[in-house]
Amino acid sequence: MLPTVAWKDDRVVMVDQRKLPGREVYVELRTAREVARAIEKMVIRGAPAIGGAAAMGLALGVTKSRAKG
Repeated sequence: MLPTVAWKDDRVVMVDQRKLPGREVYVELRTAREVARAIEKMVIRGAPAIGGAAAMGLALGVTKSRAKG
């Protein structure tokens, strides 16, 4: 079991909290935009988890922009 939100390789992985408690489903997000949409759609909930996801989304965006040059 992973934490609610985690950095794994070049992506953010989070529990889809809309599926709880019936199923434990993880979503993998590869861009800052995908993270923002996941927050908007309430894939992740709760202020601390949203804050962590937003910070990871920002870091993901910076990492991707540096990779492009």
